[in-house]
Amino acid sequence: MTTGSELRDRRESAGLSIEQLASLTSIRMGLITEMENNKFVHCGGDTYARGHLRTISKRIGLNPQILLDLFDEEH
Repeated sequence: MTTGSELRDRRESAGLSIEQLASLTSIRMGLITEMENNKFVHCGGDTYARGHLRTISKRIGLNPQILLDLFDEEH
């Protein structure tokens, strides 16, 4: 399990499309897609990536620490 796959699985479990999540978070659809593919290079650095993960977690009803811990383990 990667940060990206967990993000995708949780988004899908919440019943949200990438487009809906982008609208709820003001994070570009392309960036969310990259994040779900475990590519965080276009987030603007680890600090911004962590911020995006916090924002997304709130919208999908997930404790942000779950994604942040996965991200920290990988990066």
